[in-house]
Amino acid sequence: MAYTLPHYIANQSQPSPVLNYVWDITRGGRDFQYNPTEIIDKMFNATMRSRIALCIGIHEWIVWRYHRLSGDIRPLQIAEAAWCGNIKSAYMIYYELDIDESGPITSVLFNSMVSVGSVLKYTSEWEDLWVEKLAYLVRMAMHVLPNPKPFENWLETITDRLLLLYPAPEDDPFEDLFNDHEEERRGPLVAREAIDPSFDYHPDLAPQLLDKFLRSVDYKNNPFLRSPEELMELGIEHPYRLLP
Repeated sequence: MAYTLPHYIANQSQPSPVLNYVWDITRGGRDFQYNPTEIIDKMFNATMRSRIALCIGIHEWIVWRYHRLSGDIRPLQIAEAAWCGNIKSAYMIYYELDIDESGPITSVLFNSMVSVGSVLKYTSEWEDLWVEKLAYLVRMAMHVLPNPKPFENWLETITDRLLLLYPAPEDDPFEDLFNDHEEERRGPLVAREAIDPSFDYHPDLAPQLLDKFLRSVDYKNNPFLRSPEELMELGIEHPYRLLP
C-alpha cells in the first residue's frame, strides 16, 4: 500500500522487539499509569475534527511500535481510512474486527483500531465518547512504547498547536438535533501535517494538503474505504479529490 507512517515518528522513536510492559486483557487499562487529564482538558477547547486527528496520530505511534513485530496491515489501512473519514465521513467503511485480542501485540493493535473507529463513527451519537477514547489511546501509548518521552513531547507540542489553530466554537447541539450538519459541527478540515511538529502548518494549507493526500490513497486495496462509484452514489461529486 502507498500509505506510510509519518517520518517524525521514525525520526524520534526506534521500535524495540522487547515487550517490557504488563498486558492482561482481563484488566482493561488498569495497568496504565499515565494521567491524561491535562491533555483532555486542552482538547475540550479544540474542534472535534482536531480531536479526531490527534487520535489518529496516537494510533500511528502505536502502529509504529509494532511495525517490525506484526504482519497485520489492517492498522495501517485503518489509519489511511481514518484520515479520509476525518475529511468526510462517507469515505470510511466502519468495521467490526475479527481478531485474536489476547496477545500483548495483537490486543494492543486491536484496541487502538477499535478506538479510532469508534471516535469517527459514534461522535454524533455520544458527545463525550472522544474523551474516553482519547484518554485510552494516550494511556495505552505511554504504557507500551519502550521510550515514551518522544511521544510525550510530541503530544504536548501538538495539543498546544491544535488548541491554537483549531479552537472550539460555541456549539449548541439543540440546533442540530438530527445531526443533519454533523460534518460542519466537527470544524474546519485538519490535514495530517497539522500533527507534524517539523511542518510549518497553517489551516489555510489544509485543502491543498488534503487534496494531495486523497489523490495518493490506495482505495482499491483498502477494505475500509469506499470506491469512487459508491461515493458518487452518496453525493460526493469528485471522489478522492478536494480541489478542482
